Amino acid sequence: MKEIKVIDSNKYNNNYKTLKRVAAYARVSTKLEMQSSSLALQIRHYAKEIIFNPEYIFAGIYADHGKSGTSMKQRDGLQELLKKIYAGHIYLVLVKSLSRFARNTIDALTIIKETRKVGAEFYFEKEGISSLDPAIDMLFTMMASMAEQESDSMSQNISWSFQKQAQKGKVSIHKCVGYTLTRDKKFIINPDEASIIKKIYQMKLDGYSNSEILSYVQSTNLKTIQNNDFSLNSQIINILKDIKYSGQVIWGKTYRGKLNNEKVTFINNGEKPKYLIKNHHEPMINLDTFNQVQDLLNHSKQVYTKSIEPKNPFNRFIYSLMHDSYLHVKVKHVDYPKHDLFENDSTRKAGSPRVYSRNATHVLRKATIALAHKFCELETKFDKQVSQLINTRFIDKEMVKIGEKIRAYKNEYFTLKQKDYLEQAELSLMGELEEIIIQTSIKYVQMEDRIMPEIDKYKRIREIKKAISSIVLPLDELPLNTIKNIYDVVVVVDPENYVLLINASGKKLDSEALKKVTDVKPLLESSCKSKTYGIIEINWKISLI
Repeated sequence: MKEIKVIDSNKYNNNYKTLKRVAAYARVSTKLEMQSSSLALQIRHYAKEIIFNPEYIFAGIYADHGKSGTSMKQRDGLQELLKKIYAGHIYLVLVKSLSRFARNTIDALTIIKETRKVGAEFYFEKEGISSLDPAIDMLFTMMASMAEQESDSMSQNISWSFQKQAQKGKVSIHKCVGYTLTRDKKFIINPDEASIIKKIYQMKLDGYSNSEILSYVQSTNLKTIQNNDFSLNSQIINILKDIKYSGQVIWGKTYRGKLNNEKVTFINNGEKPKYLIKNHHEPMINLDTFNQVQDLLNHSKQVYTKSIEPKNPFNRFIYSLMHDSYLHVKVKHVDYPKHDLFENDSTRKAGSPRVYSRNATHVLRKATIALAHKFCELETKFDKQVSQLINTRFIDKEMVKIGEKIRAYKNEYFTLKQKDYLEQAELSLMGELEEIIIQTSIKYVQMEDRIMPEIDKYKRIREIKKAISSIVLPLDELPLNTIKNIYDVVVVVDPENYVLLINASGKKLDSEALKKVTDVKPLLESSCKSKTYGIIEINWKISLI
């Protein structure tokens, strides 16, 4: 008798038979969806599907809870997933459906095309299609366009409804200084505040400046609608420009539209209907007075032509502990460039000395020449300091232990699964092992995600080494682009001491961190002659932080 064995068809095509690092993406956006298909169930489903597939290496579940499908930039889970894909740590992502992935056509197709470039793919289970299949571009466009049309149609209906209400003089209004807003959304004049508002308008007609009017307002008990004191001239101007004080309301000053496929607010310059509703409420300022004030405000406007100077590459590259600030080129002597200096008068401490450009560039040149010349013998010391800054040994050991536990649990699980018959106790044990393996695997990936940024820092270290190796001696001109690829900032401790910082740790170099650079053990240090009078020698250090 012939023996026939059914060969189970692979759920995915043959492309997936090679061992891959696989993740999944899940999303729920509304309460209704959360009831029918909870995020927790989706996560467990995908975790089990990936972890127990011998052709996959589990690379995590990334999810977004309560996020709209139209804006992909605001989805933190998706953005974390993409970072890991672009870093080369994920090659296949399982997604329930195209609609779960996105409704924003442009963003979705951009992501698919970009991930193709790094050899990664998304597999959409409901549609049974891979992002590597060219047909998905057309399919995705059609489905996403339908969803976008539905969203746009809903927005248009809401906008139409508001427009019809505006045509009847019914518009939403907000609190306004000088008026009390009643529960039924009506403006009632507040006599105490109204007298101050009237005085503001009269002072403007009498020629008082905005600053003088502000001083008057500050002498009263008038508060903003947030119940704060008035502190800016712009607050006075806003009162003087507010048409509501004339008893009128304008509806449609702005409207919502799309820019680069993102919803943004535009000023309505006639693109959409705009309505002026007269006699909407009792006026506080008569119309003639209001119009006269608007004429004064328009007449006082001045057009300033901002001079555009070339961006100096040293700006925000030199940090002075004397100034507690990054410096920029404050004075530029065209005929005498050696007198250029770095300054920041707004934060400069009284009596603090100036930082001259010629000294800064001289120190950069001397220190960089020394670094390039001695790097062969310094490289071991460099690597040792890097390993101290990027120390992953503890978490590495912990991950090895967890990995061994997962393998042991899996061996026990699959040994039971291969049995033809299981006792009830063994079935219970399989269920327990399954849950332990899932939870432990998720914990392992979470630790992996924590260590990935540390590992990725070594890419930056390789770039720094490459930049150092690219320096050609003798150094006739200062290759500033290469210099900035090596050092993140030059710290001027005082006119006689400079520290050139290589940011190997990747941490944010805020003012507190920069104040501690003198305590950091240097990679290399020396001195050079000063280029300015009054200073004989400048000590410099190159330090890793």
